[in-house]
Amino acid sequence: MDAGEADDVAAGTALTSPVIETLKRRSSVRAFLDKEVPEAMLDAVLAAARQAPTSSNLQVYSFVVVRDPATKRRLAELAGGQDHVARAPVFVAICADIHRLDAVMAEAGGSLARDHLELSVVSIVDAALVGMAASLAGDSLGLGGCMIGGMRNDPEAVAQVLGLPDGVFVVFGMTLGWPAERPPAKPRLPDDAVIHRERYGAVDAAAAADIAGRYDALLEAHKRATEREDGVAWSRRMAAGFSEPKRPELLSALKTLGFRFD
Repeated sequence: MDAGEADDVAAGTALTSPVIETLKRRSSVRAFLDKEVPEAMLDAVLAAARQAPTSSNLQVYSFVVVRDPATKRRLAELAGGQDHVARAPVFVAICADIHRLDAVMAEAGGSLARDHLELSVVSIVDAALVGMAASLAGDSLGLGGCMIGGMRNDPEAVAQVLGLPDGVFVVFGMTLGWPAERPPAKPRLPDDAVIHRERYGAVDAAAAADIAGRYDALLEAHKRATEREDGVAWSRRMAAGFSEPKRPELLSALKTLGFRFD
């Protein structure tokens, strides 16, 4: 950015870039054209994604690329019947992976201290960062997809389907293909509800009511514009859907797969 551009920003001129515009239009794509994603394009997406930050250069993540229709159908079932997983040309399992690092360290005469919370958190964060980078890279080339948290419904069964060794689990999946339609991006919570300056501003009852009211109205307008009205406000949906724990067996399953949270 040169001095003139900096002056424009200071004057309040909207700042943008190809990356910003790609993120602004990002939305979950669940309908795909019957058209393959070239292997070279997929390779380019994953190579770019791997430039995402990684703690201490550990790179404790892996991708499992799935094109086989039968495997995608089984993963769709495990994700709770999400048919778009089966219909997508490509499914990418985004894995937390301490297995490879363990093996490399053993070969170098070391031993990975793996049974603790920090390493498990680092591997999950690494996977999240590289997965989002892959999604952004795909979107920038005209592809689309959806993150599939349903891979955590039964992580042991998913691990068996994909042949994952001890020390690897699928944090989430990502479908990838050519969009048959790209829904408009959903509005997000108001900036002042999410962005704090210098210190966190606690949300009291009055602030919570204000945030919920403003966002409920934004999202309802979006649903009307996209003909997806369902009569359920976002705040009520959250209250109904997340008052009880989700996936209560997850901790036990992840421990079985080699991840500790002690």
